[in-house]
Amino acid sequence: MNRRILNLSLAAAVWFTACQPQEKQPSADANETSRYETLANLPLDGGYPSEEASRTLDEELYFQRATQTYLWALPAVNMFAMKEGLSKTFGEGYNVVSVFEKRLKPRTIITTPNSDVIYALGFADLSKTGPLVLDVPPMLQGLLDDFWHRPLVGPEKPDGTHFLGDIGFPGPDHGKGGKYLIVPEGYEGDVPDGYYRYTSKTNGVFIFQRGFFQSVDNLQPGVDAVEGIKIYPLEGEAKPMDFQHASDVDSYALFAHDFSYFEMLNRFIQSDKVDDIDPYMHGVMAAIGIKKGEDFNPSAREKELLDQAAQTAWRMAKNIAANFDEEKDGLWYSDRKWVAHAHTDLDDFMHTLLDEEFRDRETGHTDVNAKAHMYINHYSISTGMMSSIVGLGAKYGGAYKDSEGNYLMGENTYKITFPPNPPAKLFWSLTAYDAETAAGVDAEGQVYPSLNGMNDVVKNEDGSITIYMAPEKPEGDVNWIKTVPGRGWFSLFRYYGPEQAFFDRSYKLGDFEKVN
Repeated sequence: MNRRILNLSLAAAVWFTACQPQEKQPSADANETSRYETLANLPLDGGYPSEEASRTLDEELYFQRATQTYLWALPAVNMFAMKEGLSKTFGEGYNVVSVFEKRLKPRTIITTPNSDVIYALGFADLSKTGPLVLDVPPMLQGLLDDFWHRPLVGPEKPDGTHFLGDIGFPGPDHGKGGKYLIVPEGYEGDVPDGYYRYTSKTNGVFIFQRGFFQSVDNLQPGVDAVEGIKIYPLEGEAKPMDFQHASDVDSYALFAHDFSYFEMLNRFIQSDKVDDIDPYMHGVMAAIGIKKGEDFNPSAREKELLDQAAQTAWRMAKNIAANFDEEKDGLWYSDRKWVAHAHTDLDDFMHTLLDEEFRDRETGHTDVNAKAHMYINHYSISTGMMSSIVGLGAKYGGAYKDSEGNYLMGENTYKITFPPNPPAKLFWSLTAYDAETAAGVDAEGQVYPSLNGMNDVVKNEDGSITIYMAPEKPEGDVNWIKTVPGRGWFSLFRYYGPEQAFFDRSYKLGDFEKVN
């Protein structure tokens, strides 16, 4: 049995079984109804609760606040889990960059990584370095996020908007390379001439680079590009760059769904400055015992409630993701199962309905389901990942269900067909991810859980491309991504440098069709 499947919890297995559409239970059974009715009808004698009622309400309130804190803090804990996990394995410091020099493989447990570019991941702390310089070489596509997964605010554009997070091709250097200065919010110092200023609301900064290659047999151009970056303080002595090759090293950079999630959240809160965004939810977090400058010391009973809240909230977020095709404006196409992370108008792909912080562009209100979906199964954000500029950035679509609306399962055989000429200037790819971890499907004998336009794919007579997703290779000369029986999976398509045919909807990717 695969090495990671051995470590899966019974609770997760139960969750996957419960998620099968044909086995869904009624929305509330008798016990659930009794629980809610009990809470709603707890006696208040003369307007005051009894000791028992007070204890019940206190615990329920603590549990509910913990559940909502888990969901709300997903962007930050997702980020901090990557920082702690990769730092533990490869080292810590602004100059340490994990480079996946042989592409990213399933042995790296991290949410929805792209196996078809060269990743370079780094983390910095402005409280230790002061303003930080990124000297970026040409031919990169990267981003800068703070530790709440908000894109750093960059230079102003001619239309009055700002670059948000992007560097490289979709950024102000347009792929030609340049020097970026990362500064903390409120910085009043000088910015050297010719530098692009990016401002972070947190001390923690995520430095994420993607290098490209034109052949799966020659990855070196992508590696050379990401290892050409230089990171150093604006003032003081610079440490030499430390590029840690990570492709063949086991690493775990995933957040938990038990009590330890809140311990990690507390470590993040204590390590960074107080954030002034969303004061109500910061108050909710404080109400369960997590507050800057104070010890997190829950009682034994509170630990039990926090553990149960984490397990519950994780399932809630996974449920949101698994059924995101049922969200309003959640689909790319009305007749397909492909979901859009930031929501889109079915008649106008040139605009996302949500901004880079998953807020409604009209009201400014957070779309809590879209944000939970994003950070339970994905990470990193910038304008280039959401905007609609033909030939720049990237477009993504996720699928959790087949053409009949059933969840994708590893014991089944599916096929999917790309029409001729996928609309991607740089490249297209299709990847399979484990439904629990959101890391690449770890199937025995398979190096990468993906196929892309640089692979020697088999084409049909009309130029279309059919890919099979199955535990065993179908007969004949076919394109195949291996899945694992008994394991749910989902998929992402990626179009890097999306072309006009995507935006005008003249190109539509098919659904996964179950093959009997």
